[in-house]
Amino acid sequence: MKFTAQRKIKKVIFAALPFLVLLILWTAAAHFRWVASWFLPSPLTVFESFRDMVGDGVVLKIVAESALQLIPPYLLAVVFSVIFGILIGVNRTARDIFFPFISTLYPIPSLAWLPFIIIIFGFTMEAVWVLLFSTTFLKMIYNMIIGVRSVSPIWILAAQNLGLSRVQIIFEVIIPGAFPNIITGMRIGFASVWRSVIEAGMLISGIGGLGRFMWMAQWTFDFGKVFVGIILIAIIGFSVEFVVFKKLEKLTLEKWGTVVA
Repeated sequence: MKFTAQRKIKKVIFAALPFLVLLILWTAAAHFRWVASWFLPSPLTVFESFRDMVGDGVVLKIVAESALQLIPPYLLAVVFSVIFGILIGVNRTARDIFFPFISTLYPIPSLAWLPFIIIIFGFTMEAVWVLLFSTTFLKMIYNMIIGVRSVSPIWILAAQNLGLSRVQIIFEVIIPGAFPNIITGMRIGFASVWRSVIEAGMLISGIGGLGRFMWMAQWTFDFGKVFVGIILIAIIGFSVEFVVFKKLEKLTLEKWGTVVA
């Protein structure tokens, strides 16, 4: 028990070291004016901007707006990528039809579709949702297919010998067996959609959110607020990883013995 506690403390210290070094360098650069103060405000100035924004309700507002832009297309992309991943993974004909098409679309940046999406949907929330769904789906589908294809044929054969139906095999064998890749795909998809929602907020006017907030702060040369936005992006991404995905792992993979806690 004592060894485990010491190991956790050591792990936290090592993880904090790069942030501490960055904070020291940032403070020194601001204090000694290595960079113009309007461009690189001090950590104290950024903290005061953050405190004022929390007090005014601005942080809650822009985070809620970004969440509304992000959550619906992300969840829809998860559902569709799992469905198509299973279909393509277990069916050779579907794989022959869809895999070359997906491989062709995969390297195309999501923002390349933005002009067409804006022409069709305008500067609306629907345009943001379509953009985010397309980029997230394509980032996740590969991991879903690989996860399904990596399920041992012996497991499937054993399930068939036990009399399980095709649907039962999918839900009781294939999905649990592919779940490590599914969670990896969800992680990659969230990282992609989180970056894209910031970019979309900067490029599509009138939708609000964290990206629009940072874009407007840049044009007023309020770089303290820009840094607040950057820090919020990092905090939210970190929180989702360790609160959502780590918890999901504990409830599934660690419980099933697929990964070590």
